Amino acid sequence: MYKYQRDALEKKNMERINMSINNVQQRKPDDKRYIALMSSISHTYGNALAYIQNYIINLFPKDLFKTIHVNSKIAHRQIRSTTNEYLKKAKPMIIFRPRIGDANDDRFLKGTPLIERQGDLYSTWGLTNLMPFMDDPSKDISLKFQMNRNILYVDCVLVFSTLMQQIDFVHYIQNAIRLNIPFSLNTCFESYLPQEMLKVISDISGVPLYDDKGHTKEFVSYLQGNSKYPITFKFQGSSGTKEFYRYYPVNIDTLISDLSWDDGEKVGHVMNQYQVSFSVRMEFYSTGFYYIFSDKLFTEYNNLPVTYPDDTTIIPIFTDVILKEDLNLKEGWRLYNSASCKIDHPNDSICIDELLNDSIRKVMKYHRENGIKFFEFLDIKVRRQGEILKEGQEYSINYETMTVHFNRQSPYYTYKFLICINVDYINDFIKDVFDLK
Repeated sequence: MYKYQRDALEKKNMERINMSINNVQQRKPDDKRYIALMSSISHTYGNALAYIQNYIINLFPKDLFKTIHVNSKIAHRQIRSTTNEYLKKAKPMIIFRPRIGDANDDRFLKGTPLIERQGDLYSTWGLTNLMPFMDDPSKDISLKFQMNRNILYVDCVLVFSTLMQQIDFVHYIQNAIRLNIPFSLNTCFESYLPQEMLKVISDISGVPLYDDKGHTKEFVSYLQGNSKYPITFKFQGSSGTKEFYRYYPVNIDTLISDLSWDDGEKVGHVMNQYQVSFSVRMEFYSTGFYYIFSDKLFTEYNNLPVTYPDDTTIIPIFTDVILKEDLNLKEGWRLYNSASCKIDHPNDSICIDELLNDSIRKVMKYHRENGIKFFEFLDIKVRRQGEILKEGQEYSINYETMTVHFNRQSPYYTYKFLICINVDYINDFIKDVFDLK
């Protein structure tokens, strides 16, 4: 996605948000049967947590922190000090603790049907405040979603070994961070699509969720062709589980405040722990329920239950924003495919063969059998939360099985596969080898 495409999508989103209900698509309440399925807000909070963690760490000198701890359990009050479990950790350290904002918090558009369910899906006049997502009239499928606006607080605690370090970094924070001044951070989030919803779409459309090889390419292509938003999917380590997401641009209204520091803590007769803390407030758009409208639901899925995610643990997933300008591709090259993943253990392996098509596989097979390197037509990179990893050191690729092996990488982070191909080279190669005109 180019930056101008991302900006255009964001502009279109804002136009939908600011649209008067009187201008929303008209439809009678009983035109279509529907079912409602809940998205996973824990994934969305995880998006926000992973993003702000990355943002805050990048404000400080590189490799400053020897210990980075992110608590994925939801906290309900601000932390004032670290617990004993951190006393023996290497310093300097930084600790992130999330807190969920409650219904009494002031937020943009509070009290309006644009972000809150206040009545029936369709009013007496046949109007709806649901946001369009996907529409395929030929298969009698229409997807919409209720937009929400959520607040996440993240308490950040920095722990240093000496008083001088504490003093220096209090001064640093006061100059490097906009304190007590609201500002906006622009990024992208991924809204989790429930598996039950995808199964219903697959059944109604006739497009299999997984083909006979266990791949999802055909189903993802179907969603992409009918969706108003990009659809992404994520591998889950060696378990092979796949998750699907609606990818959307978002502005995070941000406020960093409550900067404070202590007088140090004594262990025995030695002062060895000095803390600095501050809080970050983030407000952003998210997704409530997804709604599937189709007459076929009347007999087939009338009793499908609403899904409920775990509400005690947030799932920290970093949404890597890929701008084609940043890839700096040479003429003839393009970003062919991408997918994110979470690994199950530090030396996990993930097969990415399904990200390639048969033509690319045949070109690779010919080059492999003739001892020719792939670098002229294929480039595979792995990013960890926006940073390129070093092939051969931090990961390796088995090109025969198309398996990426991670070397001592943290299961906490989100990784992104970027597959770039030389289209001109592959087209010329196929013409020459198969005598095509």
